Amino acid sequence: MTRGPSDTASPASPGGDTPPARTRPAPAPPSATLAGALADRYAVEHEIGRGGMATVWLAEELKHGRKVAIKVLHPDLAASLGAERFLREIGIAARLAHPHIVPLIDSGEAGELLYYVSPYIPGGSLRARLDREPRLPVREALRIGQEIAAALDFAHRSGFVHRDVKPENILFADGHAVLADFGVALVAGGDHRDGERVTEAGIALGTPEYMSPEQAAGERALDGASDIYSLACVVYEMLAGAPPFEGTTPRATMARHVTESPRAVRTHRPDTPPGAERALDRALAKNPPARQPSAAAFAAELVADVPEHAYGASLTRSIAVLPFVNASSDPENEYLSDGITDELIDALAKVEGLRVASRTSVFALKGKPNDVRAIGALLGASVVLEGTVRKSGSRLRITAQLGSADDGRLLWSQRYDRTLHDVFEIQDEIARTIVGTLRATSLADLGEPEPVRRTESVAAYGLYLRGRYEWNKRTQEGIAEGIRYFEQAIAADPQYALAYTGLSDSYALQVDYRSIPASEGLERAKMYARMALALDDTLAEAHASLAWVLFIHEWKWEEARRAFQRAIELDPRYASAHQWYAFLLAALGRQEEALVEAHAALELDPASVSVRRGVGWIYFYGRRWERARHHVTRAIAMNPLAEESYRVLGMTLALEGKLGEAERVLREAVTMHGSGTYSRSTLGYVLALAGRTAEARGILAELAQQRRAEYVSPVSFATIHLALGELEPALDWAERALEERRGWLAYLRVNPIFDPLRGHPRFEALCRAMGL
Repeated sequence: MTRGPSDTASPASPGGDTPPARTRPAPAPPSATLAGALADRYAVEHEIGRGGMATVWLAEELKHGRKVAIKVLHPDLAASLGAERFLREIGIAARLAHPHIVPLIDSGEAGELLYYVSPYIPGGSLRARLDREPRLPVREALRIGQEIAAALDFAHRSGFVHRDVKPENILFADGHAVLADFGVALVAGGDHRDGERVTEAGIALGTPEYMSPEQAAGERALDGASDIYSLACVVYEMLAGAPPFEGTTPRATMARHVTESPRAVRTHRPDTPPGAERALDRALAKNPPARQPSAAAFAAELVADVPEHAYGASLTRSIAVLPFVNASSDPENEYLSDGITDELIDALAKVEGLRVASRTSVFALKGKPNDVRAIGALLGASVVLEGTVRKSGSRLRITAQLGSADDGRLLWSQRYDRTLHDVFEIQDEIARTIVGTLRATSLADLGEPEPVRRTESVAAYGLYLRGRYEWNKRTQEGIAEGIRYFEQAIAADPQYALAYTGLSDSYALQVDYRSIPASEGLERAKMYARMALALDDTLAEAHASLAWVLFIHEWKWEEARRAFQRAIELDPRYASAHQWYAFLLAALGRQEEALVEAHAALELDPASVSVRRGVGWIYFYGRRWERARHHVTRAIAMNPLAEESYRVLGMTLALEGKLGEAERVLREAVTMHGSGTYSRSTLGYVLALAGRTAEARGILAELAQQRRAEYVSPVSFATIHLALGELEPALDWAERALEERRGWLAYLRVNPIFDPLRGHPRFEALCRAMGL
């Protein structure tokens, strides 16, 4: 965190750097120059605040016998401004008279010192309050936001922009919030309301945690929209306990304002009113025109009383089915609770007019206790289904309850005591009851749930669920176990198409997780996908699985495109189909279409690490480094143990020329559990780019040694040779990758690491061989 601690007794420390009272050193006595220059009007007592632009002194005004705060500009700022400009602009700021603005009552020049005077506000600052109580009561946080918004609205209508709205500059007078430091904001900002343009002082004004994107980007022509954004950051912090963006350095924090979207505030603070959350979302928009048209409008939206029946369509028509909890004594029954969750997601996803959070999104929350209001905010759902499954022998007990994500109310609950052979009927009954419950509120036009039974064999169904449970572990052992269970499911019901898709996905996935030649796994993946389609041509999953093999292994671009489009036509909400199709479009150089599909997948499955990383990959292939970093960094935050995300980030940083950062990221990747040869070769690539050829060659030697004992992809060797500038060996390995039909070559035309080869006859021959 880069924000400075609070000042607890002054109107506001201009730079927010004053330590809290418990660590503050003894008050410094006033300098002889200051005390002497002001002796005829003020008795200067001691320092009460210090920041980047001014030092604050407590004093007594002799004429009226009242306490005041004297802010003395630092000498460098005073010298750059000049006394004439300072006094003129302070005079302009002194015209602001509003109940929620700390007034300026005096200003002047004392020798080489420039100063201005405000009333001393004994109620302390919002920063001091947040240091004691990081999360304020909702009603109080919104009231403070309203009061400061009123001050800003008045200032904006009067032609002023504050530029440094932050908790340090919000004070309390008789319990009410007042905004301080318009004087420094105006002077350092260099704006003029009298038609005269004065040269900028060269002072960087603002605090990183509260800077608007345009302010963080260094734009000078700021308007009221910038203040609205900053105030929204403050209100967000009062509710959530932290600002929307923080970083390890000021620059990192500022970059996040420009590139990232904040988490919904209700994921931190579930009792935040939906209207307030929507107001904050709008005020925190990256594009200034997308924010509220005025601070007054922001204040009104912040406390808008939204009736319970009047939520927007996107919220009222969405449901999140949380992973049902295995309440059995045997942990092996986890597959059943997960499977019932899957089936309910699938059944509800087919209801016309209802949006269902994806499996990946909800399973990311598995085992994490959460308020349903926070879950609703995180997944964009208005209702949340929870449940438990208890299996004992052939007996089955399932409980389910539906809660409102708006206020946490219980809408419906039920317990089912049946046998395992009734599991299909229970799932159908739950789906029908949920739809009926939603219809009874405000969704009368919802369609009927139409259960699609893929097998009538409870045994095959259970084995398939076990297979998917193992497959979803994304480990070598899990994939091997998944294959075993899928094969057993097919033995129990040879017509069970979903079990064949499970085999297809397992063999495709093992190419990455079991370090085997691509052809071995992907040929089987294609075979099982075709078998699934022969049994059921309506399976979107099977079409998408086949399309992936046609694309990444066989390089049959047009066939793959048709298969992806068929999958999306059958199930427009199948996020993986959109995600994989985006890769095909990117490989063909259709960048904008690829981004549309990638973002469609992200909208459907916002909690998926794979989808988020996939968006980063698409931006990488489009050479849009900043956006690539944004999404991959988000993926790492979602799952810090996903090695591939670090690899993508490291390569992106390297191609930006940030080799030191890239090396740091990749060294972390290679130490992670299960780290593969791709991360090591990417580290070698970065070291070679940095001129550390001996270390890069050392990694090449290690990979060569490893290749004698086990399979190592030719991609790893080609990658390092490319960075070493050894084009012929790189092409040798690339041609081996062609023989093995490695998916890496699908991106020959767009992957930036191939740039040194472009125009080389052997490279162009590679492209022709692949139909590119």
